[in-house]
Amino acid sequence: MGSEVDDKQQYMFLLSGEDVKFAEAEILAVTGVSDYIIDETVLISTCSLHKKRLALTRKMYKFLFSCNRADIEKSMQTFDWRSVYKNNFSLRVHRATKEVEGLDKDAKELAVNIWNNVNNPAVDLQHPKTPVEIVITDKNAYFGLLIYKGKESFSTRRSHQRPHNQPTSMNPKIARACVNLSGIRVGDTLVDPFCGAGGIMLEAGLMRFSTRGYDIDKDILVKCERNLDHYKVKRFKLIHLDALKITEQADYVVTDLPYGQSSIVTGKRDKLYLDFLKSLERILKNKAVIIFPDSVDHKKLISKTKLSIEKEFSVYVHSSLTRKIVLLKKK
Repeated sequence: MGSEVDDKQQYMFLLSGEDVKFAEAEILAVTGVSDYIIDETVLISTCSLHKKRLALTRKMYKFLFSCNRADIEKSMQTFDWRSVYKNNFSLRVHRATKEVEGLDKDAKELAVNIWNNVNNPAVDLQHPKTPVEIVITDKNAYFGLLIYKGKESFSTRRSHQRPHNQPTSMNPKIARACVNLSGIRVGDTLVDPFCGAGGIMLEAGLMRFSTRGYDIDKDILVKCERNLDHYKVKRFKLIHLDALKITEQADYVVTDLPYGQSSIVTGKRDKLYLDFLKSLERILKNKAVIIFPDSVDHKKLISKTKLSIEKEFSVYVHSSLTRKIVLLKKK
């Protein structure tokens, strides 16, 4: 990611409330950390920060300090705000979850504690040089300097917005989170053995990873190429080949398995999935994220291979489909 990676220091992440465990796992996979603190939707760790990569993180901060909710004003009065203050500031207060009740004092009242402790205080709510934010959990308050707010336009890349629509394509935000969950690193190549119209390759390519996609359908590969070109994705390779016949080694694999009434595998799904998993054993170098429909017993299939489940998550799509996102590694 080049310039998107900062030096290691203590950062605070405000996670999406959609699936906190999935958001947590995405951060750990990207940063590689194992030592961290999590409180509701707040995660704090000393790590390298990968801006613009995380899909399930709402905001990122330089962590300042934390305290008990009852001690917010006292802690603000004792903190050396001059050590972080530059020209002007803003103060915003957020609840970590909808269930967390508000404070007795609002941001304007609390901002006085910064105003009284810096030289030449000035407030700028539009373009602050010192954007201070407080995230409130049930018992604690966490203070940080806002350094990144997720502005990724995932909605502009939903299937119906692309040159070629594929109705079963994953939500771009979830596709990106799956790529990140694999733990892929700069210089590695991501492989999608059932690439379809390229939703997963698109997210990986926009993060500047090299990608390789396979599909048995020539027509869908043409559509995939047009989709990738439309979003100016570089360093990709498309191959017309049955996923079960792939022999080239894969650094990381992320794929959404084919399913549905229109799929060519209807009636033979479980056999295809098992054959693919056994093929995956042979070609996988590191880890794979495989997305199963909830209508299949994926644990039973995986138990018949030399792969093991490291983590798994459920993502509700609609009343007849929940996706099972499974992180696999070799035993």
